[in-house]
Amino acid sequence: MTAAARLPRTTRAPFRVPRPAVISFSGGRTSSYMLKKIVDAYGGRLPDGIWVAFANTGMERPETLDFVDICGRTWGVEIFWLEYLWDAPHRTRVVDFATASRNGEPFAALIDRKGFVPNVTLKFCSSFLKRDRIDSFARHRLGLKRWHSVIGLRADEQRRVLRMRARNCGSRTGAHAVLPLADAGVREADVLDWWKRQPFDLGIPSYAGNCTLCPVKARGKLIRLIRENPALADWWIKQEATVANRTGPDGRACEDMKRFRLGETYAELKAAALAHRDLFDEAEPGSDGNAASDSFDCHCTD
Repeated sequence: MTAAARLPRTTRAPFRVPRPAVISFSGGRTSSYMLKKIVDAYGGRLPDGIWVAFANTGMERPETLDFVDICGRTWGVEIFWLEYLWDAPHRTRVVDFATASRNGEPFAALIDRKGFVPNVTLKFCSSFLKRDRIDSFARHRLGLKRWHSVIGLRADEQRRVLRMRARNCGSRTGAHAVLPLADAGVREADVLDWWKRQPFDLGIPSYAGNCTLCPVKARGKLIRLIRENPALADWWIKQEATVANRTGPDGRACEDMKRFRLGETYAELKAAALAHRDLFDEAEPGSDGNAASDSFDCHCTD
């Protein structure tokens, strides 16, 4: 069954999201597809009571920031750009396309505050830099006590969908997850097919993702990205070096808290990539002990 044959059975209802609502816009193809469908469902303009938020870690690819800006201007949508900043009210500052961090400043500041780097078992980068910033925006900037958090998980991401729906049962933040793409039966093929027919696109290969070298991406994809642009690894190497000699409150050093990826530093990863320029060893998802990133949008909603 083709994407075109599958979609007519869905109505506009899943995309007429309940209000008040905050749309989490990752800057990827899936979440932007969702945003456009919601805009279209309301006749081309978002009504009062629906806001769009993009949380910038400073390590998004430049194409992602360009894409977020283009989507907002082309579709007539106000997108609130948010960043982590310890000294800002509620740890959240509002920026824009021109003032957004582009060299990992929010991410590095969080690592410095924590004293260690995130990894697949302690993925605090997504919670602190993205989810918490959007929740903070909803509670303190918008003054909402309860709201619908609109997230772009598709119907072919059932594990993530089920996990997100389960969270609603115990949510204490005031945010109730709404998943219009999953409800509408939208799959990756539908999104890709739609973007092929649009006048602009993200401009990033699907294997690259929005975050420059996300630690939960499969090792083979990281190797490929570093071979294409070795300088991408330098920020990640610097962060690991910064925490290399730190210890916990009990004086013990936990090696896993000094590495973004379990069992391998980014310096070692870069060395491996540059040592075998003629090879491409695409690892199977998760085969190296690290979770594999979605090949489409990042996992920062997890």
